[in-house]
Amino acid sequence: MDKPTVALITAVWKRPELTKLVLDRFKNIQSELTDKINIKLIGVGSEGNKSRNLCESRGFFYVECENAPLNRKYNSASRATKQFNPDAVFRIDSDDWVTSDIFEQYLKKIEEGEDAVGLIDLYFLDLQQFILGKWNGYGFLNNRVDRYEAWRRKLKGRTHGVARCFSKRLMEALNWELWDDDLELNSWLDGNCDKRLKRYQFKIKGYRMRELGVLALDIKGGGTNVTKNTFKKLKLKLIQEPRKFLTSTFPESEVKNLFKLYNSIKNTNSTENHIEI
Repeated sequence: MDKPTVALITAVWKRPELTKLVLDRFKNIQSELTDKINIKLIGVGSEGNKSRNLCESRGFFYVECENAPLNRKYNSASRATKQFNPDAVFRIDSDDWVTSDIFEQYLKKIEEGEDAVGLIDLYFLDLQQFILGKWNGYGFLNNRVDRYEAWRRKLKGRTHGVARCFSKRLMEALNWELWDDDLELNSWLDGNCDKRLKRYQFKIKGYRMRELGVLALDIKGGGTNVTKNTFKKLKLKLIQEPRKFLTSTFPESEVKNLFKLYNSIKNTNSTENHIEI
């Protein structure tokens, strides 16, 4: 029996040190699952040879596209998957980690009849402070119902944008474009994807990580750090001993490199904030 093919798409921009670690994670997953799943890695970048070399050195098929609007940038990668005739397309950003078993779990759900699969909850790592927290997903954040809270309530139970997977049937119906290409979007890509799927009578089925036995991690750094106040606002559960927790889930060598990057960022910030008298 032939192995199923999954095309992974991601977009790269700046943050080369973090991007390297993320692309390495994807490459390692490809190697780990080589006997079970044929994973095609596709990266879209906007910095010419700099991003091309970054991707191709890790076995990615590379696509060059302007960084904005982001929906068109991602669509260029989405369209590129067609040439590999994949059974599914897996979308993830270049600051996210996932465990390898998510591919087998998603393919199982697609084989059972789902056309789009995603996650409801997620882990966040603030790389500038190495703080880790678990987010349970969209829902009420407090008792005050304002426009922001009403929006959260509307989204309760929906999937976030990290690690979504789409069947071949869906991709063919959408002409291999997961976002509306006639728009110019640099944010709210997940919402646009949801609306586009709905117009074609598709909907993403959401699962909690524990239901599938997987883990997804959104790594924030370089000016987008998640502070303890942010954790409180989003009702993120703080994880004690984050490095130990991550090492129990991801390869120790990869977590070690992530911690090295944290130390590098910390030392850089310390130097920049130092004033000689």
